[in-house]
Amino acid sequence: MSWTKEYEEKQVSLQQIFESHLTGNQKVYIGGLHTPNTIINEMLQRIRDGRLSGIDAWGNWINGHVTLNETQVGPETFRYHTYFAGPNERAGMAAGCVAHIPVHFSDVNRMLREVGLDYAVVQMTPPDENGYCNIGPLGFEPGGVQGAKHIIAQVNRNLPRVFGDSHDYHVSQIDAFLLQDEELEDIVVPDPTPEELKVAELIVDRIPDGACIQLGIGGISNAIAKGLESKQHLGAFTEMYSDALVELQMKGVIDNSRKNYFPGKSVGGYSTGSKRLYDFINQNPEVYFTSYETVCNPECIAKNDNLMSLNTAVSIDLTGQVCAESIGPRQYSASGGQMNFVQGVKNSKGGMSFIAVTSVAHTKKGDVSKIVPMLAQGSAITSLRNDVQYIATEYGVADLRWADVPTRARRLISIAHPDFRDELAFEAKKMGILF
Repeated sequence: MSWTKEYEEKQVSLQQIFESHLTGNQKVYIGGLHTPNTIINEMLQRIRDGRLSGIDAWGNWINGHVTLNETQVGPETFRYHTYFAGPNERAGMAAGCVAHIPVHFSDVNRMLREVGLDYAVVQMTPPDENGYCNIGPLGFEPGGVQGAKHIIAQVNRNLPRVFGDSHDYHVSQIDAFLLQDEELEDIVVPDPTPEELKVAELIVDRIPDGACIQLGIGGISNAIAKGLESKQHLGAFTEMYSDALVELQMKGVIDNSRKNYFPGKSVGGYSTGSKRLYDFINQNPEVYFTSYETVCNPECIAKNDNLMSLNTAVSIDLTGQVCAESIGPRQYSASGGQMNFVQGVKNSKGGMSFIAVTSVAHTKKGDVSKIVPMLAQGSAITSLRNDVQYIATEYGVADLRWADVPTRARRLISIAHPDFRDELAFEAKKMGILF
C-alpha cells in the first residue's frame, strides 16, 4: 500500500478517536506547548461527564485554553502527571487533578519511555513527499512518541517542520490522524525594566566574542540578547531557541562559526514564541532541534567551549542554593534544564553559568528580596550550591565558585538591594554563617 493511501485510510474523526483508541484505563502522553488541544479538551469533557475514566496523562505546559480547572475528579478517573507547570497546570493542581513530577529535562525522554505509555497524542505536520510527518520544535516529544505502543497525530498545518535528530515519523508508524489546525502559542514578552537592563549589562560585559549561548525567555533574557548584538561569531546550544536568538541569528551575530560541537548550526531543545520564530525555524537547516537527552545532557553541554548559561530564579539563599520553580511548597514552573546546564558548564572549557535576577520581587505586600537568609519552607532547590557559579543582580555579580559559606554570604549581601542588606547581614550572623 502506498503511504498516501495509508494516510487517507488512517484519517479519523474526533469521535472515532474515543470509540476506537482512547477508551479508558490507559496511560496517555499529551505533549507540551504545541499540544493537540482539540483532542485534549474532548478527553476532559468525556472524563467530566463520566463517559471516560482511568486515564493517566503525562505531559507538560499545555498551551491555550484547557479546562483542567473544571476537572475535579479522583485519581482513579483522571490524573495528569506534569514535568513543567504553566497556567493550565497550576489551575489543575488547585483542582486536584494535576501532580508534578520532579525531573531534570535531560531525563524526560527516558522517563517517558519507561512509564509504559499506551498512546502518544501529539501534533504533527502533514506528511512530506516521502510520507514523513514532523513533530515540530519539541525535544521532549520523541520520548513520548517512541515510548508509546500507539500514536495518534493531530495534523496541524500551522506547525513548523524542523530539522532534528528524532523529529520525523512515517505515516506507517502512526495509528490514526485527526486533521485539525490550531493556532500556535504567540508569546509577547514585555520590554525589560531598567533593573533588568542593568543586570543584562553586567553579564554581557563578561561574554566574549565566539561564545556559545544558552538563553531562556523573559525580560532579562531579552535584555541580554539585545546587549549581545555588540558581539561577533556567537553560537547557540540552548534548551529553548527563542525569538531573541532569531534576532541575533538574522543579524549575523549568531553564525555558529566557532562552535566545536554541532558547528555551523544553532541547536535547540524546543521553540515557542511568535509567528516570526515559527517562520524562521520552518525547514531551516541552520537551526537543528535535538531531544532533551542531547541538548540538556551535561556531557553534551560540556562539549561546547565557552558555553555561557543564563538562567533565572525565584529566590537564592545566602549559601547559594537556588529555587527557580516554586513559591514555598507551591509548584509554579519546574526545574527544567537549569541544573543540567549549571552542571554541564562546569566542564565547558571557558564556560560560565549565571543565575540572573533583579534584586527584589514586587508583590502586593511590598518589595521582597530575592536574596534571602534561608529559602522559604517547602521551596524546591533547583540548582545546588555546590554547582552554582555566578549570581547577578542589578547591583553586581557575585562569584560563588570555590567560595566558603561566609564568603558566599558576604558576596551575595553585597549584590542584594541596599534596603535589605543590613537585615541579611543580621540574619546571617544570627544563623552563624557570618562572624
